[in-house]
Amino acid sequence: MYFDRRHGTILLAFALTLPLYKDARAQTSGDLTLVSEYAGRGVALYTRPALQLRVEHDTAAGWYGGAFASPVTLDNRTQGQLTAYAGRARRLTSTLSWDAGVTRNTYLRDQGRNYHEFYAGVALQRASVRLFYSPAYYGEGRSVYLDLSGGYPLTDTVRLAAHVGVLHPFAYDGVAAKDSADVRIALVTDVGDVTLQAGWQARWRTYLPEFPKPSAFTASASYHF
Repeated sequence: MYFDRRHGTILLAFALTLPLYKDARAQTSGDLTLVSEYAGRGVALYTRPALQLRVEHDTAAGWYGGAFASPVTLDNRTQGQLTAYAGRARRLTSTLSWDAGVTRNTYLRDQGRNYHEFYAGVALQRASVRLFYSPAYYGEGRSVYLDLSGGYPLTDTVRLAAHVGVLHPFAYDGVAAKDSADVRIALVTDVGDVTLQAGWQARWRTYLPEFPKPSAFTASASYHF
């Protein structure tokens, strides 16, 4: 059921061939991930390789909660990001499910950048759509972010994953902001308990010009436990 609730673009979002709603049983899971660069929604949050940790607990009733930790660079200062999230996912049919919840992003040295988001969405077996709303995105104005993601098996062991996102910021201090967009395409494979990803990413404009542009190439290795 896991998708990237940090940004809605999941960095681990390329595991989207997994169903959004899993079998109804309580369980705790986690990922230890090495990424070539920490990027989301068309901005680079950490331009060097980074080690990230996620832990999540799901209940039999569909409720879940989790936490994520990663190094980031904000306003030219390297620091830690801690994200807590909680929500609920339920199956509507054998192939369709819904999911809704809230996230809280905390930056250890730049508290003014802290923000939370509310999200809701639906998912099929190979595609999902989710909408995120933040009252103060990165401590600034209100925003909504639309996430479209999906995956398609190419072979028995390799699948193609894709993501397109559109961010719409509302007027901030009376100044209208322009929409921005990002796209990712990757090849994904599993080797035992490890998921390997390699792909390409790009952005069209950005709401946060002070953040660096991410590299075109993206790669990660995630150990699931």
